[in-house]
Amino acid sequence: MKKLLTILFCGLLFIGSSQAQEHKWAFGFYGDVQMESPTYDGSFGVQGKYDLTNFQALQAQVYGRGGYIAVGADYLVNVFNKEKSNFNIFLGPGISQDFYTYDFTIDGDVEGPIRRKENYTNAIGQVGVSYYFPSVDLSIYTGYKLKYQFASEAIDPNYVMIGVRYHIW
Repeated sequence: MKKLLTILFCGLLFIGSSQAQEHKWAFGFYGDVQMESPTYDGSFGVQGKYDLTNFQALQAQVYGRGGYIAVGADYLVNVFNKEKSNFNIFLGPGISQDFYTYDFTIDGDVEGPIRRKENYTNAIGQVGVSYYFPSVDLSIYTGYKLKYQFASEAIDPNYVMIGVRYHIW
């Protein structure tokens, strides 16, 4: 009976102490919307995150929409210690590879559509806020992102990113 009470007490102590982020791995859904475009093109996909320390993390995502797929990786720095605060501010650089497929027709002697494929490498800068709900091991976040496209040497600003992650390990 003493052993059973000790195990129950330790279990309750463990459950009660999980008020901050204790998991290193998180997976979820990711989206970004280019707010400067008149069509407000959004891209959505999946994301994984691994916390290196209480202040640093790596994340990778795959997202897209019709005719567009992107693969990216980011290094993030948190302002607050993730084990002491459920609210956090993050910032960091990243890199992505964007793949586009275009279907178009040319007037003249050519019949039918022509398919063209292009890809671009981008440097990314981002800043955002997140909140972790410990009772369900879920975090939500939003932020601002800008992309620098190496091929055209152009800055593509005004991306709003949103996401939700489930912390599992």
